[in-house]
Formats: sequence, C-alpha cells, structure tokens
Amino acid sequence: MAEPDGANVSLAGLLSTLPAHEAGGPSSQEYQIMRHGFLAAALVAAGLFVFSSAQAASAGPKIAVVDVQAVITNSHRGQEAKAALQSAAAQYQTQAGLDDKRKKAMALKDQLDKADTKSASYKKLLAQYQDAYGELQQGANEVQQILQKRQQELLTPIEQELQTVIAQYVKDNGIDILLNKGASVISTTDAYDVTTGVTEALDKDWAQLQKTQAPAASTKSGH
Repeated sequence: MAEPDGANVSLAGLLSTLPAHEAGGPSSQEYQIMRHGFLAAALVAAGLFVFSSAQAASAGPKIAVVDVQAVITNSHRGQEAKAALQSAAAQYQTQAGLDDKRKKAMALKDQLDKADTKSASYKKLLAQYQDAYGELQQGANEVQQILQKRQQELLTPIEQELQTVIAQYVKDNGIDILLNKGASVISTTDAYDVTTGVTEALDKDWAQLQKTQAPAASTKSGH
C-alpha cells in the first residue's frame, strides 16, 4: 500500500535525510556535517580567487585546486563535529519517541495491508494509520529543526577557521588562483590538487588544541 500524502519524513542535516520507508517510518542514518552552499561563500570570503599580476607577468599564474568539502570531512574538526551531530541525532530521536511512533505506524500499516478494503473497519483503520504517520512526521520534522540548529553551531567555528587557514595557505605557497574542486572545476590532475595540504594545515594545531581543552574539561567536571 502506498504511503499517505506527505509521507516523506526527513531529518535532514547539511546532507542527510531520514527517509520514510515503505514499512511506514524512518530508520537510523549517519548525519554528514557538510552543507552544500557554504563552500562558495567560504571561498569568496577567504579570498581564494586571488590573482597576482606581478607573478603572472613573469612566469604565469600559479593555479591550484582544493576540495573544500573533503578538507572539512577528513579534518579532525570535521570528524569531531560529525560525531557530535550523530550523538545529538540519536538523543533527540529518543526524546521525541520516534522509534515508538514508527513501530506504531508500521503495525497499523501491516493491519491495513491485510484488511478487506470493503469491510466496515477499513476506513477507521486507515484513519488511525494516517494519524499515526502524521505524528511520526511531525516528530521527525521537529527533530530536524533542532539538528539543523545544532549543525550550524558546530559548523560555524570550522568555517571561520578554514577561511583563515586557506588564506594563509594561499599566501605561504604563492598561489595566484585557487579553485574549489566541487564548485567550478570540471577536471584537474593531481599535480594541481592541494586538498591534502590544506587539510594538514587545518589540523596543524589539533594536538595542541586537545591539550588545552582537556584541562578545561577536567576543571569543569570537578565542580
């Protein structure tokens, strides 16, 4: 049996959804921490499209390509944010009782599939199923809104730090034109790809950052 109208229940983060299944509800999903659309804005803000006329006149511009999404996804900051978002998703789904609501909708759908469409109870059973699925969808939408807010909180400091890191990387490596691989480059060779270097630059202070955060966390837990 087809789902009622509006059955696509989503818990979209930047890149993930919690889809409604034929069985009647969403299943657990990993939540990626990257947003489409951030990349282009970050590139412009970081001054990535830099052109040095002096160097270009003597030897031609030095061009490089970076996969900004891969930088964040593979960086320590990105991995930490992803884990935090996944933890929050599990917590909020439990608090909202989504699993129980999904099971209720599935049970009603199973009954509905087996019921005689001409029976007196069919219309009542159909209404019960639609109500149950509506409750599931409403709960999932509420969790989605919470997760989107949490995702923004996690991404903002990473975006800010990455803009600073890339601007410095461009300067240190004498790059005249740096293109975002995911936004405007159709094809490139590995010789022009600086994604690994930028990721390493973003992670450069990670070990020291963990050392400074650990005492603060211990002090906070001791109070």
